[in-house]
This record gives sequence, structure tokens and C-alpha cells, in this order.
Amino acid sequence: MRILCYGDSNTWGYIPGVGTRYKKEERWTGILESLTKAEVIEEGI
Repeated sequence: MRILCYGDSNTWGYIPGVGTRYKKEERWTGILESLTKAEVIEEGI
């Protein structure tokens, strides 16, 4: 199963004030992937 997550900087994992992104296992999409065992595709803009 694959899950597409299309959203904003929150979906991308943007860290405010720093300009980088959280590690995959820290982003909500990474947590979703580990809980569901599905492939999660992140399309944050």
C-alpha cells in the first residue's frame, strides 16, 4: 500500500527559524509510515 501526503511545509517537515527539515523518523509522515508499514510519499511544498 502507498499513501500520498500532499501538503505544506508541515508535510515537508520544515523546521521554522532554521530552514532545514526534521529527520525522516521525526516527521509525522515518517511516523505514519512506521505505524502503518505502508510506503508514504511526501509531497510538501
